[in-house]
Amino acid sequence: MKRLLTILSIGMLFLLIGCAAKQLPPPQWTYERDAIQMHIKADPNLNLDDGEAHTLLLCAYQLSDPNTFNQLANDQDGLYKLLECKLFGDGAAASKRMIVQPGQEITVPLDRAEGARYVALVAGYYILETERMVKMVEVPEYIEKKGFLSKTETRKPAKLAIDLLLGPQQITTISTSTPKEE
Repeated sequence: MKRLLTILSIGMLFLLIGCAAKQLPPPQWTYERDAIQMHIKADPNLNLDDGEAHTLLLCAYQLSDPNTFNQLANDQDGLYKLLECKLFGDGAAASKRMIVQPGQEITVPLDRAEGARYVALVAGYYILETERMVKMVEVPEYIEKKGFLSKTETRKPAKLAIDLLLGPQQITTISTSTPKEE
């Protein structure tokens, strides 16, 4: 009886292992044209200083690793460096410099850079505080399923839509969505 129980236990173990969900390998973070859409809406009192609205420098970074960016964002000299909108270190894959006018509403398509897993935004407000001017979002993933009888699943980077509301003295709102994949 013990032997039968042992054999049944081992059989159940193999059955469970065989049915366990397979861990999919990480996605290949490759270049993709127009994979990021940024919809930017600026308040009419954008970058308010002494009762007057001003244009705003907005820099969008695409990052493979956010560590260096986060270190720079937590230091006043680092914030000035980020506002230069130039690539830095190994973690920055791409950067895009934009000038936003008070009351402006625009949509900016961005090609997702090779290796980019995060999009970080730095807005050049008069009040230089990280919490007001720096935001980061992660590029989402989806699982692509192929095949009819023999299904294969692959993790892939998804397209990203960013809605950004720029207020009078800070980034008011940032929200993301994932458009449907074709």
